[in-house]
Amino acid sequence: MTLNRTLRQLSNARDRRDPEIYDYSPDGDFDPPPGTRYMTLAEAQSLECNLCGQCCGSEEADLIGFPLRQYTFGGIPQHQWRSMNGGQPLIIPLTPSGVARAWRPADANNDRPPAFRCEALQHHPDGTTRCGLWQSRRPSPCDAFPVKPKYYPSHLERGAYILLNTQYQRLCTWVDVLVCPDDSVILKWRKRDGTLSRRLTAEQRKYVARVFREAYRDVFSKDGSLPLREWRKVRAEEGAWR
Repeated sequence: MTLNRTLRQLSNARDRRDPEIYDYSPDGDFDPPPGTRYMTLAEAQSLECNLCGQCCGSEEADLIGFPLRQYTFGGIPQHQWRSMNGGQPLIIPLTPSGVARAWRPADANNDRPPAFRCEALQHHPDGTTRCGLWQSRRPSPCDAFPVKPKYYPSHLERGAYILLNTQYQRLCTWVDVLVCPDDSVILKWRKRDGTLSRRLTAEQRKYVARVFREAYRDVFSKDGSLPLREWRKVRAEEGAWR
């Protein structure tokens, strides 16, 4: 699939008009975005990257003229992967306005990663991007994002749902995907495209919304994340539909 710049601008304009489609609130009640897809981990991992480049830098995912948000690349160590870029920093921290800045010790904090730019990202005339390091060594976060963190299988086996951290990457293949345990009843309530069937009862939709909110808090609200034992309590509600 190719994405041209016109499509990107249209999509960005849509997000600018309707910020609620990606700005979920970690507190209170809110419903999942209408287009949320519910998948097993194997299904999510079988999808192909569409080369939009939005995970490769805050500049790619944010709207023009808006302050850059923090993204999920993770902390940037002091060496900035110079060994992969001819001795020059590869991952560059950015100011909120998108200007490159010097590395700071706080940039190594995985809980509060800075906005960033990757020097290996290459733009092509058809609007897609390529990684200049893809056939060689890459920073470890590049291989893990968004569906291959090592802890995903064990957490799913123990009952957790996982919201992929692509909230702001609106052009990403994996945007608004909730990964479900293989035995989740939610997988039985979806259509062929992975979205929810319209035939769900009010109680079923209420349960899906609760699961989504808790998965959201696990990703975006560190202090509010659910221990795995609490996920088992949440999933106990599924017994009524088995």
